[in-house]
Amino acid sequence: MRRPSALLRSVAPLAGALITGGCVSTGDVEALHKHLNEVEKKVDAASKTASSRDEVQKLNENLSKQATTLLRSNAELGSKFDELVREMQSLAGKLEESNRRLREVSQQMAETQARSGAGAPGPGSAPSTTILVPGVPGAASVPAAGAPRAAKSPSPADVFAQSTADYQRGQFDLARQGFTEYAETYPKTDLSDDALYWAGECWAAQKKPREAIAAWERLFRLYPDSDRAAAAHLKKAIAHLDLAEKAQAIVELQFVVNEYPRSDEAKSARQRLRALGSDVR
Repeated sequence: MRRPSALLRSVAPLAGALITGGCVSTGDVEALHKHLNEVEKKVDAASKTASSRDEVQKLNENLSKQATTLLRSNAELGSKFDELVREMQSLAGKLEESNRRLREVSQQMAETQARSGAGAPGPGSAPSTTILVPGVPGAASVPAAGAPRAAKSPSPADVFAQSTADYQRGQFDLARQGFTEYAETYPKTDLSDDALYWAGECWAAQKKPREAIAAWERLFRLYPDSDRAAAAHLKKAIAHLDLAEKAQAIVELQFVVNEYPRSDEAKSARQRLRALGSDVR
């Protein structure tokens, strides 16, 4: 933008000198034009510099707003991803339990058919009602007709399934008691480590992060090779954040990234580290 007032102030001394001299030559006019051009260029340059400074400031403000929005979006995505992982883990547990129960039912049916085939009476023969005395070699205990059957104790699969159902209904106390009982009663099954993991989840659902951390640490101690370890370490980091223990949370998140770099939990851990302003090492 040109500024005539600035030009006039700059040229006024030179014009006054020419008028005072009383004689204006061609060289004086040319000098005046040259001076005008130089002043005009300086004014234009000054105007462009001020405009560029304003644009840079606006650009910095926009970049700062975008960075803040991006960090907030990353944090929200991390939270949604954790919820999705929890739902997937729950569904996987249901599927695993359904398959286990199906195998048990199939085995029971096969055993029932085998017993029926082996003990089936021949044509014209009367059904046997002999009650064999327990302890006799080769004898099998058969209850007499009308005798009350003993109550069948729940199987490990039944205990785990009931605890899972309690968790899904939001009955976290019952679920936690069931998972803890399973882990103590059946410490060497494929679901023993899962039981400790879900016991920790029950504590977390009840907003008791300290107790949840204790359950997951027991999982690490008893089952160091558990396939639930990555998820448990990630959840332990989140529990530390709930307790405002940022340093411990960062340690756990870095552990997940380093020990399980290709897992879904590692992806979530990286997002949370960036949201916390920590470098991923």
